[in-house]
Amino acid sequence: MIAKGTTHNDGAKLARYMTTGKAGERAELWQLLGFAAGDIRDAFRSVHVMAEATRCEQPFFHVQVRNPDGEELSREQWRQVADRIESKLGLTDQPRAICFHIDEKTGHEHMHIAFSRINGDTLTARPLPFFKERLKEACRELEKTLDLTRVRNEREGLVKAPTRNELEQARRLGVDINHVRQTIRDCFEQSDNGRSFEAALADRGLVLAQGDRRAFVVIDHEGGIHALGKRILGITTGQTRDRLGDLDRDDLPTVEQARGFIREQGIGRDKPPPERMRDPHRDEMAWLDALAKAAIEKEKVERRFVEPQARRQPVDGREKGQGGAPPPEHPKGIDRSAPARGKDTLKTSALGRGAERAVGKALDSVANVFESLFAPALTPEQKRESAERAREHAAETADKIDLSRYLSDREQASQRQEQERDTSPRRQRDERDR
Repeated sequence: MIAKGTTHNDGAKLARYMTTGKAGERAELWQLLGFAAGDIRDAFRSVHVMAEATRCEQPFFHVQVRNPDGEELSREQWRQVADRIESKLGLTDQPRAICFHIDEKTGHEHMHIAFSRINGDTLTARPLPFFKERLKEACRELEKTLDLTRVRNEREGLVKAPTRNELEQARRLGVDINHVRQTIRDCFEQSDNGRSFEAALADRGLVLAQGDRRAFVVIDHEGGIHALGKRILGITTGQTRDRLGDLDRDDLPTVEQARGFIREQGIGRDKPPPERMRDPHRDEMAWLDALAKAAIEKEKVERRFVEPQARRQPVDGREKGQGGAPPPEHPKGIDRSAPARGKDTLKTSALGRGAERAVGKALDSVANVFESLFAPALTPEQKRESAERAREHAAETADKIDLSRYLSDREQASQRQEQERDTSPRRQRDERDR
């Protein structure tokens, strides 16, 4: 039995998920206990109203409980599971809602429980310290009580995620760290002692060395260091030392010697290297630089077609606008070539504007090409997920509008009740006076 719990701040979204389920599932509301309303959405709205009187930002706690395929429980046994989880988390007598999601193909069902953390008497939120550990304890106890399959608290046979320092090292060296770690794990599982493990690593372009703080480390083809610990091998340091007991640590090369050996011998060059790890930050910076260069080029081209200002004519050794005398007027001598020059200027300006528009469109198309090249293509699953997120966003917006309308109606009703209480004595006095 596996139970996962999370806190929630959106009761409308939680109620919608519990009563609809995912694609291919049929949802069934089984229990609504302790709430002020008979409808789950109205009940969760009332919890939000009470939470406004507190500082609790996550008024709901959602628990999902699953059994392995083939193990089914009766509704009375599911009730026992919910009661044990409620007691273990310290949420006794708190309002709760229970829904079942049933797979339409297999008929296998799992349970969802939503607890209200708000205590209606004290208007305080129930704390949830160490709820993950408490859920594990409740599951282990229920497995014994209900005779279910025993599940370990930790997963076996998986390489755990690398640390932040290991990720930064792989990013600098351009190495696919997940591939390297899985390769080390495969070599360790295929070998039965230290010598075979060392040979398996060498065949993959990796070198076993002695570490400064660790007994054994592995050096990849780019010189990166990978400590042989539980995160990679899945066993403790003592068990690793026993497994590699036939190796003398002093006979192994140091980290610097292993790096020099890799550079000199070219270990791993005859084999295709692992795919370089993609750096999203670097790709984003390259995309932004390309857009900035395109915008700069566009501005430069646009400036070429801007009509220059008329050159200032000197008047008595000074330019116009510098306090000099205005130029003399020639009422009789009219220069008939001036209108012609004006037409030529307008024609040149129109041509400049047309060229400016053409260049702008061309640079916009170049920017779109850059964006299409650097932006990753969406898979059909990603498109469906984006459409689902859009529908959820629309539903959330509608729920928020319903909640605000619900709160507004309650406030108006309370104001009307206060006005009626204030005007009732006055009305009675007027009736007596009459």
